[in-house]
Amino acid sequence: MNFEELRQHTCASLHLLLPQAGDSSKLVDECLSSARLSFRDEFILRLSPEAWARISLIYATTFLDSGTEVSVGEIGAAVLRDAINIRRLEMLAQQLAQSKEGEQTGTRASPPKLTVIKP
Repeated sequence: MNFEELRQHTCASLHLLLPQAGDSSKLVDECLSSARLSFRDEFILRLSPEAWARISLIYATTFLDSGTEVSVGEIGAAVLRDAINIRRLEMLAQQLAQSKEGEQTGTRASPPKLTVIKP
């Protein structure tokens, strides 16, 4: 998916999410522009249009509610700070490494080599 496709799909998703908003293209454009200031295009394109529709809505309502512009990068950083659980992060990183190793060796369906032991 390229940026124009992401933009079009995000506009459609936002219209489904909030039909009374009417033409949402300007809102989506502003949100994606703000995102491009903080994130690489590859990262932006990895998120779904549905996620960008919700981010666009939050981006706009935050400004309307507070009168202060909060960038998409600041919103993303706040979400990450709040969501990171170190134990969960380690487990997810190990699962990702195993998955990538399986893709590289062609044994994608191989059983995990590590086991998680809960304290």
